Amino acid sequence: MCGKCVVFNYDPVSEGYSVSSQLNELSRQLMAKGVKALTYHITPPFYSQVSQRSSVFHFGYPEQIMAIYLDPEILESDPIPDHVMAAGHMMTWQQAVAGQKLTAKHRAYVEKAISLGFVDGVAVPLFGPNSRNSYFSMNFGRHMAEKDESTIAPLISIAESCHRRICTIINQSGDGEPPLSERESQVLYWISRGKSNSDMAIILDISQATVDSYIRRLFKKLHVNDRISAVIVGLSNSLIKLM
Repeated sequence: MCGKCVVFNYDPVSEGYSVSSQLNELSRQLMAKGVKALTYHITPPFYSQVSQRSSVFHFGYPEQIMAIYLDPEILESDPIPDHVMAAGHMMTWQQAVAGQKLTAKHRAYVEKAISLGFVDGVAVPLFGPNSRNSYFSMNFGRHMAEKDESTIAPLISIAESCHRRICTIINQSGDGEPPLSERESQVLYWISRGKSNSDMAIILDISQATVDSYIRRLFKKLHVNDRISAVIVGLSNSLIKLM
């Protein structure tokens, strides 16, 4: 079996110390301790862990299984990652499914997973600086029980250490931050505060037509079409902060 990094959004800082090298080492350590397969989601801050903005690292799963899971419609139907991130603590897959009200789409996903042979596993939220959080799961190929907690705890510690190193690599890389001018940054800031175009014209002492022009340029740079999406992308890339 071999590891695979799927569509990483971030380049390594330097050879030998990269996101992929850290995850490959994580896989090696955990599989040596009995983990059959694992997944790790790299997701921009404030996005769903099953959004199309997520990059999913996987190890130990058959390629045909992961091809199904990584289909956007299937991935976005997974009810476990976001539930676990919201809960803020480790739980088994079965606990995560039982602990929420499933939609028809979620139920279809669970039935599909069962048909593909997924039994149970451990789902873990990993928290990092600047809201750089990731969903992590381990598959032991069997049902999990309370007695497994002492075995699982040190494995989670290894994953948490790996996640912190990955956060450092991503933060140092500085990739993916859209270049905004000082004025565009100001406009984005006031958009996040709910100000209208006319409000911003007064605050910034420019014409409303000029504000309109800055917003169009801002949307183009952030690849969005509305104010809410602009704020989300701004928060995700640390272009603005909500104090």
